[in-house]
Amino acid sequence: MAYTLFIFLPVAVCIFWGVLHSLIASKAETYHDFLLLCIMCAVYLFSDACHATQPKGSPLDTGALIAALFAGPSIIPLIIMYLNKLVHKRRRHPYELLWIVIPTVLFTGGFLLYFLDFDERVNHAFNIITGPIFHIVLGVELLVLVVYIIMTLRYERFLPGNLIAFLFKGKPISLTRLQILTISLPLGIMVLRVALQDNLYTKTEWAAIVSAAIIMVSLYQFGLNALFGMRTKIYWSDFRYMLRFNYGRENKSEVVERIMNELLDDAEEEALRRIQLKIGENLHIDQWRSGEKTEATAALSNHIFKAVSDSWEEDSLIARFQHLMIDQQLFLQPKLTLDEVADRLESNKTYISKLVNNTYNLGFPELINTLRVDYAEQYILSHKEAKQDEIAKQCGFLSASSFNTVFKKVTGLTPKMWIASRNND
Repeated sequence: MAYTLFIFLPVAVCIFWGVLHSLIASKAETYHDFLLLCIMCAVYLFSDACHATQPKGSPLDTGALIAALFAGPSIIPLIIMYLNKLVHKRRRHPYELLWIVIPTVLFTGGFLLYFLDFDERVNHAFNIITGPIFHIVLGVELLVLVVYIIMTLRYERFLPGNLIAFLFKGKPISLTRLQILTISLPLGIMVLRVALQDNLYTKTEWAAIVSAAIIMVSLYQFGLNALFGMRTKIYWSDFRYMLRFNYGRENKSEVVERIMNELLDDAEEEALRRIQLKIGENLHIDQWRSGEKTEATAALSNHIFKAVSDSWEEDSLIARFQHLMIDQQLFLQPKLTLDEVADRLESNKTYISKLVNNTYNLGFPELINTLRVDYAEQYILSHKEAKQDEIAKQCGFLSASSFNTVFKKVTGLTPKMWIASRNND
């Protein structure tokens, strides 16, 4: 009984994702391709499970064989159509629907033979269609799919390092690469079936359980990945934010920030202009910008942080970023990189870069240089006898020349000119 239930679980996974996509992802451009794939996979896997558990020649067993004649040869073309949409980002051409001819012919032939009087010749013809011919068709389609995947990966350049970087280093990965990798194991099982010309579920119980487990996990991950629609690249952290309001108090701000960034990336220019006006009204950005021009340069970093600090909760990502910069003075490290900051915040550098840019209207290097110059001004005032090499070293610059260049860029004055202006005051 447990064995029978287990080999039907992949069918349940297909039904689950078909229903869930219909409820929450029906607007995605890949929805119809994925839904058809779910339906055909469910029919095919149900047919395999029935064929393995029902007495040979019983009505349910025979009906399962006939259903597999249509569903089996439909799976590979539907996978290609789905991947093709991910790769080329375009609408389907009518000629791509010609694949339906082969499964229709097989299904019609098997269906008609089943309802004829079962003499020896008709029974032999039925067995040929459901056996050798069926497996030859699957074999040819699998070969076409392998060629298609190889051609696709020529442009996608998938390497094992891509997956390692995606899983453990916070790097993005192509959704196409990930989906190809996800379906590789179930396709390997289908290749074995074609090679053996039999249902793997009917071999041994352990082979059936292992096969069902691999198919079930792979289909679950495939359906989860498909929720991203036609996004080009995804991050491992994206899976945490997929159910967009599934967050707790401790990470609410970070999740909302990420959602807003994703929505802004997808928004059209007209919508962005309306959002900009709304944000300006709520945060009084005009007053902030006008104030920025009149404040003393020495208070520039304080002004940058104070302008937004009151609008964030203490546990938000931007608050933790400000803690690193204000309390720990991480900007004083001479070789500070965005990767190091992202690691400390347990995020990725692309997201941190966008967060800094959107929050402070400065790039990450510009913000760090501004903080260093501001610190240098305070250091100069309290160490009036310090040489430029010492000031540069204490303020996070690699050399006195780079300190001079950055200082002038931020303040409009060289350090000597700035000191002279302060003495005149």
